[in-house]
Amino acid sequence: MNNDRLNSALVLLLTLLLISGCAGFTDTLKSGMSNTANYFKASTAETEGDAAYQNKDYANALAAYQTAAEAGGKYGQFMLANMYLAGEGVKRDPKKYLYWMQQSADNGYPPANYLMGLAYLTPNAAKAAQYFEAAAKEEHGTAMYTLGLMYASGMGVEPSDREALRWFRLAKAQGVSVEDQFLSEASIQTYMKQIDRQATGSRQAAFEQQKRVREIQKLLTDLGYEPGPVDGLFGGKTRAAIQTFQREKGLEPDGRATDSVLNALKKAL
Repeated sequence: MNNDRLNSALVLLLTLLLISGCAGFTDTLKSGMSNTANYFKASTAETEGDAAYQNKDYANALAAYQTAAEAGGKYGQFMLANMYLAGEGVKRDPKKYLYWMQQSADNGYPPANYLMGLAYLTPNAAKAAQYFEAAAKEEHGTAMYTLGLMYASGMGVEPSDREALRWFRLAKAQGVSVEDQFLSEASIQTYMKQIDRQATGSRQAAFEQQKRVREIQKLLTDLGYEPGPVDGLFGGKTRAAIQTFQREKGLEPDGRATDSVLNALKKAL
């Protein structure tokens, strides 16, 4: 009986709130309904965009991702950004790439946070670290690895071998290939001392190489090769894809991710 009375009271309270036009309640209700509608709109458009993109129907893919992005779909925003960067179905526009990638990152999409980190790495390393950490907290393995490098080198963050080791171990747990010298505090210290003895700017060179590898991976993918994930990490698949490209172009198949390979890939597009 008490439960029946409680249920009746709750129904009566909700009814009175609706009838009286309680601003807080009705606004929350409307907001929730709107968010739900936007979610389904974005989800549907993203599915349509993926289907069109896989069929290389870039015009319809762009339109679908645009719809999803404007409805707040973080994946749609991410894909739209990449299409603006690649010039797929639309004129290449780096500014729109950054805008939509920023929207996706702000909505908590880990790959977007990682790419925004790469974008800010040179001009604002501290801000880049924030983006990498946001991605890493969502178990983005490459972001974890990059954070490890940043803490080991003190780039954009306070140097900390302990934090570096923590992120390297987390990255390894995510399946990222982590070099042995990054798997203990002592070896990290030894490695960074060796780096410090090298020419000024050598730490930055490691990050520049990561960016170069990612660009090479993107171009290889666009040209139909299979370098693996476009993540800036140089592995066996990337090396094999470079060698295949080099053989087809009559180049020495050394499989190295160099500026000359990058330039050759750009010319091949």
